Amino acid sequence: MSNTELNLYNKSKVLICDDDPTYLILMRDTLEAQGFEVIEAADGDTALIKYFTMQPDVILLDVEMPGLSGYEVCQQIRAHKSGKDVPILMVTGADDYKSILKSYEIGATDFLPKPIRWPMIAHRVRYMLRSRDALRELKDSQQKLKYLAYYDSLTGLANRESFNQHLEKFLLLAERSNHHVGVLFIDLDRFKRINDTLGHGFGDRVLQKVAKVLESNLRNSDLLARGSDEILTSEVARLGGDEFTVFLSQVDYIDDIAQVAQRIIQSLSKPIKIDQFEVTVTPSIGISVYPEDGLNVTNLMKNADVAMYHAKDQGRCCFKFYSDSLNCRARERLELEQELRKAIENNEFALHYQPQIDVSADKIVSVEALIRWHNPKHGFVSPAEFIPIAEETGLIIEIGEWVLKKACQQAKFWLDEYGSEYRVSVNLSSVQFKRGSLVGYIQKVLKETGLPANLLELELTESAIMTDVEENIIRLQQIKELGVGIAIDDFGTGYSSLSYLKKFPINTLKIDRSFITDIATSADDAAIVKAIIALAETLNLAVIAEGVETTGQLQILRGFNCSLIQGYLFSKPLNANDLEALLINESHLVTY
Repeated sequence: MSNTELNLYNKSKVLICDDDPTYLILMRDTLEAQGFEVIEAADGDTALIKYFTMQPDVILLDVEMPGLSGYEVCQQIRAHKSGKDVPILMVTGADDYKSILKSYEIGATDFLPKPIRWPMIAHRVRYMLRSRDALRELKDSQQKLKYLAYYDSLTGLANRESFNQHLEKFLLLAERSNHHVGVLFIDLDRFKRINDTLGHGFGDRVLQKVAKVLESNLRNSDLLARGSDEILTSEVARLGGDEFTVFLSQVDYIDDIAQVAQRIIQSLSKPIKIDQFEVTVTPSIGISVYPEDGLNVTNLMKNADVAMYHAKDQGRCCFKFYSDSLNCRARERLELEQELRKAIENNEFALHYQPQIDVSADKIVSVEALIRWHNPKHGFVSPAEFIPIAEETGLIIEIGEWVLKKACQQAKFWLDEYGSEYRVSVNLSSVQFKRGSLVGYIQKVLKETGLPANLLELELTESAIMTDVEENIIRLQQIKELGVGIAIDDFGTGYSSLSYLKKFPINTLKIDRSFITDIATSADDAAIVKAIIALAETLNLAVIAEGVETTGQLQILRGFNCSLIQGYLFSKPLNANDLEALLINESHLVTY
């Protein structure tokens, strides 16, 4: 052993444990003379305490001791995660082969027979320290080899082998759980020009930035949040060069894959600044979907690659599904999203109003504001089609604010023009409701339009208010303190807890139309409606029946003492001018 190695192990801590005081003194003197720091223990219990508190580099244990034996001390140290590779030397009798064998069985590093040749102890300790370091280097090398086998050294992303293994595992899970799996093959457009003009070193730094953007997109994806924390639900890999792949597992809707692909395109297409240079790279993405486009890794990867080249042929900086039908569907959704972004600016939205009738007084008491979209290209677009897109993209915030202000302006006009106090009901999406600025915006709109707060009612679904219940109760109370009414829309279809329902500061329950449709033919639906009306009466809440279309439905509701009605039996949603005519002359209402 060289002087350098001798110096390397000086000051190493050695724990010696022996119940013979003479041996302890001789061991201490011998080891300290060689530059080691010695820790003494006269029994096994003390040895354990000093190991865990002082973390020695080497341990010398006598086999036979009162209390805990050397074997038991060795076993307990090895059972701890910090004691997996600490060198342990067992001191045994010279001819005690049974003790020697047992020492190795329980994890001892080596043995030292008695009587001890004292000059050899320091050499044995250094040898064990060197062996420990060699073992650690070997483990580090193995880990590095494993890393290189499964990860890309430039970007730190998974490589092809790792990606294929994970994808294969999730194809098996998808088969059992009946989910889709999406495979995205990503190629950077004209990346060669970056390498050619700025050099491969610069190109490598761009690839590292691209890798981080891809990882960020997957972490922030709402789609991926549905997966368990313990189960990988997506992976991004670099196949080599400027080619990357992504898989998305546990996919319920194909549209989710298109959303992630579009998000990746938008993120990667932003300029990348490195040093004094700013470059732009755009991706072409091909998508294959399990099981439609393949049942195994090979076919899915091949078809995603084919789709990627199709994306390049179509002008680059876009995504294409391998399946033509999915391409068409994704294209239509993307086009609708783009049109939706321009709808407010182009004044394409309008509000229609559906009357809510008090049949006991035979008069209109309120109206529900309902948004309508007439797009020059697509014509009338159903709210059922564009509202989910608006919520997914965040456009619902701007659209919802427009609806609220427009409805309040209209209600104030009717109040000033005709002197009639018709309350206007406005639907709030769960996205709007969660915004901290909501209460302030409502207050602002009421002030700007001059509408009395009692002539505004906000409608929320059960699912919107039943998440973060305690926080929502506070927000609802703040809204109610403004003087604004609160209604639970589509009541009966969500998951309201009755214990919480009585805590919510609400005014109205609106019975979902699905219960009204078959109320005349279904005893179950009739019983549910009757129970909701009784519940509302107990809680001192108003109740409105939605979707009333026949006189039979109306007669049953009247029998249940429900007088507030909304539906085509009285009027469909009307534009403001047509509704004004109805408001001016309510004799057109028919009393049944």
